Amino acid sequence: MSLSKRGWNNVLIFACLGMIIIFNLMSEKVIENAEGDIVNIVPDQSMILTLQYPDVSIERLGTSWRMTPNDVLTSKELEQLISVWLNLKGEISLTSSDEAGYRVTLWLAGQEHPMKLWIQPDNNLITDVLRQKTWKVNATQLSEITITKELKLDA
Repeated sequence: MSLSKRGWNNVLIFACLGMIIIFNLMSEKVIENAEGDIVNIVPDQSMILTLQYPDVSIERLGTSWRMTPNDVLTSKELEQLISVWLNLKGEISLTSSDEAGYRVTLWLAGQEHPMKLWIQPDNNLITDVLRQKTWKVNATQLSEITITKELKLDA
């Protein structure tokens, strides 16, 4: 297959256009994931349907919440916990850790798959297992979303 000079010029033009489109699409991704940016961990305008800790499950029932086991937190503490999750911000981090932790699963309205977060309290890291994103949060924020083994809210 031989192309004329004009044909090769057209191939080069379309290849350059393709590269420009690819770079433009990738630059938005790179900007979104810039290390050091402080962003919301739970996407904006999200509604949590279910929040599952290793020993506790919290489900939305209309405008209220049901917790299993039942007697762990009051309804006010549940509302506070959900509010903290919805407003949780973290600094994007490219570091990872093999530290032990625990998994928290968030089912959000309108999403097919849950957010599976790996919480590492000693390093103050939260990692989205599926999207491979890691955020560094301060110890105060982490204590607000942590339910201890005694099943009481830390803060």
